[in-house]
Amino acid sequence: MDKQTFILKATTLEEWLSQFLLAVIVLLVFVAAFTRYIGMPINWSVDIAQALFVWVIFLGANQAWRSSRHIGIDLLVKRFDARTRNRIQLLLYGVIAVFLVSLIVSGIHITIVNAGRILQDIPISYSYVTAAVPVGSFLMLLTTGRKIVLLLASKPEKDSTC
Repeated sequence: MDKQTFILKATTLEEWLSQFLLAVIVLLVFVAAFTRYIGMPINWSVDIAQALFVWVIFLGANQAWRSSRHIGIDLLVKRFDARTRNRIQLLLYGVIAVFLVSLIVSGIHITIVNAGRILQDIPISYSYVTAAVPVGSFLMLLTTGRKIVLLLASKPEKDSTC
């Protein structure tokens, strides 16, 4: 399996997993509402839904980052020539990478600290929830690395609009 195929399959798996988890969240919240309506509430379904939501957030953040769908303000940057824009973009990717590494380190620490804590009344370690922070940040760091490689490999196009 070549690198492009592996990346495509990993991306597809990540997208499928986030969609599946979102469907499970909707189902759990619906079950919680229905059982509460009939007078037999099950509180654990909402707790599990909230825990899964953290994972969906981090998986979705990486998907948005991979396709450059996060909000950006480029009013000032558009006024620079293509070479300067690439340098600014490289600097921003570097800042993002440093931030993500700090999130990974902090997330690992939080995951270890929460290993003994349980999720509400369910005998599941809260560290499974907090593990989304370092895992999601690591995925975003890989995406940032790929963006840096692609930026360095590209040639800035000649630009006459300033």
